[in-house]
Amino acid sequence: MRPAQNRPRTLTEAEPIPADVVGRLADSAIDRYEQLTRDGRPAGEALWPPVEDPAAADRAAHTAAAELETTAASRDWSVPGARVRQLATDAIDLYVEGYVYDYDREQAHAAAVRECLEGEAARAEVPPPERHAAALAEPAPPDVAGFATWVERAERVRGWGER
Repeated sequence: MRPAQNRPRTLTEAEPIPADVVGRLADSAIDRYEQLTRDGRPAGEALWPPVEDPAAADRAAHTAAAELETTAASRDWSVPGARVRQLATDAIDLYVEGYVYDYDREQAHAAAVRECLEGEAARAEVPPPERHAAALAEPAPPDVAGFATWVERAERVRGWGER
């Protein structure tokens, strides 16, 4: 067992997984999904449109997540397995959804990877759930001065103050 000081730190929800790792995970999940759904057909255009198979998507996501975890020993950070599996599942779902948008296979694959990358990058911009909930719970003070200014302008424009 490793000493406590050598354990990798766990990324918080506000910390994105590095882009190269997200890209490899999404690619791997989509590739595994295609392998599970092609029924012996060769890879390529024969796989388009994609088959919607939730069980295959779940197995592919778990396999891609497990592959990521086996390479985690070389990094100084970790991420909960559920988050990795969800990201892999999202990549597959976005890939399959590409058919709805009339993408070809390569476009759907690229769009799915791009959306996963953008989603992870956005984590740094979204406040943690506890801060967001606290902000929503606090009532905003009324902007009395701003409202009064708005009313004055409206009255001048409309001539309401001239009676």
